[in-house]
Amino acid sequence: MTMNLDTFLAAWYTIVDDRYRQHIAQLKPRRPGPRPEMSDSEVLTLALCAQWCGTSERAFLRFAARYWRSYFPRLLSQSAFNRRCRDLAGALARLSGVAAQEMDAYAAPYQALDTVPVRLMRLCRGRRHRLFGWEAGVGWGGSDRSWYYGCKLLLATTPEGVITGFLLAPANTEDRWLAEAFFCWRQDPQGWPREVEDLPRRPNGREYVGPTGPVGPRWGVGEVSGGPYLSDNGFFGADWQGYWRLNYGATALTPKNYAGATAPALRRQHHRRRQMVETINGWLEGTFHLDYPQARTRWGLLTRVAAKVCALNLALRLNRIFGRPGLAFATLFG
Repeated sequence: MTMNLDTFLAAWYTIVDDRYRQHIAQLKPRRPGPRPEMSDSEVLTLALCAQWCGTSERAFLRFAARYWRSYFPRLLSQSAFNRRCRDLAGALARLSGVAAQEMDAYAAPYQALDTVPVRLMRLCRGRRHRLFGWEAGVGWGGSDRSWYYGCKLLLATTPEGVITGFLLAPANTEDRWLAEAFFCWRQDPQGWPREVEDLPRRPNGREYVGPTGPVGPRWGVGEVSGGPYLSDNGFFGADWQGYWRLNYGATALTPKNYAGATAPALRRQHHRRRQMVETINGWLEGTFHLDYPQARTRWGLLTRVAAKVCALNLALRLNRIFGRPGLAFATLFG
């Protein structure tokens, strides 16, 4: 079915408003003061639509004021819209989880676990940055295998491409620390992940290097899943994998875990099943502009990342409702 702009915006607002009223509105604390000009559902709809736009929030609101005024007659100023979006960051993550539940994502036979760079600024500027402190760092990775300044985003996806959870950490944080927090908070949202002092000494006597900055948010990890997690070799480690299995019921498999005569075939199958998470990483970077999200604070970065994850999951849900291919995302900006 062809989806024009009128159909898309009407369906988008409806799917956001219905799920917000049913699952989130009663959990959001009431704020003192007069009733806001725009409803939470309208702000969420605009915040999610903005993820298709590769420019700033200010530029997006100018676009909406010029072309979408009939849909949103009570548009806010840029600063007011910014504050409302940051206030609804938790709602964006919950909306993403609601969409994942509706698509039976947590009952998937397995999930793919992977990290993707979130570049905040050019490396030369990052070395003398003034916007971020320990929230970001210099890391290496991505499709171009290069150094960058920013954060690392951990994603868990189903074979259909639904994102079931995410976490952010500085770019120089090892993948296993991200997985430790991810599995811990899925099992117990108030739990405490292991720290460097809790790990056994290495045979060579060298100490582990723990997270170099904050890892979070807790509300982004999603729910417990019974299937295994297919990951790359950055998550390998006998002690780590045994601890996750024993304490969190999470089985993380990497190519190094396969041995024997069938190992080559199992590794090929492992890589094939992980292709979807690479595809989702590409969609987040290309269509939803994960690279250089133009955030100036950690809270702003968490809000934008949550909005991108939520936009992708709700787009998958909307495509299922309209009988469209799952990854046939609408193009809002020419």
